[in-house]
Amino acid sequence: MTTAHSKRIELDGPANFRDLGGYPTVDGRRLRRGRVFRSDSLSHMSETDTRHVAEVLGVVTVVDLRAAREVETFGHGPLGTMGLVVHHLPIIDETRGERAENAPDPAKLGLEELYRLMLERFGERFAAVLEVIADPANQPVVFHCAAGKDRTGLVAALLLSALGVDDDVVAADYAITAEHMDELVARHRARARMSAAYAEVSESLFAAEASVMRAVLEAVRTDYGSAAEYLVAHGLEPGALEHLRSSLLE
Repeated sequence: MTTAHSKRIELDGPANFRDLGGYPTVDGRRLRRGRVFRSDSLSHMSETDTRHVAEVLGVVTVVDLRAAREVETFGHGPLGTMGLVVHHLPIIDETRGERAENAPDPAKLGLEELYRLMLERFGERFAAVLEVIADPANQPVVFHCAAGKDRTGLVAALLLSALGVDDDVVAADYAITAEHMDELVARHRARARMSAAYAEVSESLFAAEASVMRAVLEAVRTDYGSAAEYLVAHGLEPGALEHLRSSLLE
């Protein structure tokens, strides 16, 4: 069931599964509902969740943004058994030795600094994710990380901004995660206790404030002109932008 205020789809496992449809663009169009979803981890879905996402929502593609270590520990989840295609496209993967010498320690950065660093260093990966989402054959699609806030939040922001959604609306979508963060962390803690493992989501970098995402979008505009130009500069084919607009806007 979708909650009208938050756009959240109530599931037993994920606590931050949302439809990006319905948002207006600055030129008077609107995102189609039921085409692109964002979420926290899909590793712990119930049988009811799995059937709802695959059969009721009709999702055919999953894009997992988590690092290889996270996938090895928690798995992609059960949706692959329903015939959905799972793309593993990590935004940050510490198993690949990606922290350059003298690079800042992400743990010591504020969220705005962290997001700007991610956009600077991993632009090709963000473009690769948008390339998958842009293909109409891959829709309906859901993309996710662990909490559905940072990596997922940046993908959602780039997608919405490239489609022409106003910065304030994009930032408000990002901030919705804060409404569900207590429940999300509690669910992961409970699973960790049951499995004697560590929780997939912790309280680190807990906040999700709209002002942070607004500042990040302003920085992208200053450096590249727009989110769309940022994506093209990092390898997204211009034709993919057209596919995004034609398949996701009404």
